[in-house]
Amino acid sequence: MAAVTRAVRDARGLTLTEVAVVMILGTMIMAGLVGFYLSSQGVWLDASTQAITQREATLVTAAMRDSIRKACKAIASPSPDPLHEQLALFRPGDAAPYYYFWWSSTDSLLYSGTSIGGTGSGPMIVSRAERFQLIATPTGVRVDMRLRSASGDIVEAGAFAVMMNRDPK
Repeated sequence: MAAVTRAVRDARGLTLTEVAVVMILGTMIMAGLVGFYLSSQGVWLDASTQAITQREATLVTAAMRDSIRKACKAIASPSPDPLHEQLALFRPGDAAPYYYFWWSSTDSLLYSGTSIGGTGSGPMIVSRAERFQLIATPTGVRVDMRLRSASGDIVEAGAFAVMMNRDPK
């Protein structure tokens, strides 16, 4: 009988203090894991929005390059200021431009179309353009732009396109 009583006394289980210490340690480990997860999600989101803006910059430069190659003449003019310009493209023999690229001051987006603000025009991308500068020469057009991603990162892009339909004179 004494041996049974001693075995019951030795198998007491966990004390309240031990349970509390284990719970506190578990909570601290879980808080660290959740913090790491949330931090990595934030980094991933920032990188994703910057990558999307870089792809949009590539899309704009590719679309402009294709249109400029078809043109024989290009005229760049400030609209509304020297940091934001518009580009008018001309076909051989035409006195009026056939296509435009421009920055809109109402929403800071880049647009393209057959007429500025016309029914066939619309925003090319959803990233805001902080700078859209153009240099038109007799042989080609230089495009420089600064876009801002949804997370606030700045993406710079530039390109030069040669006009393939220009007068050989």
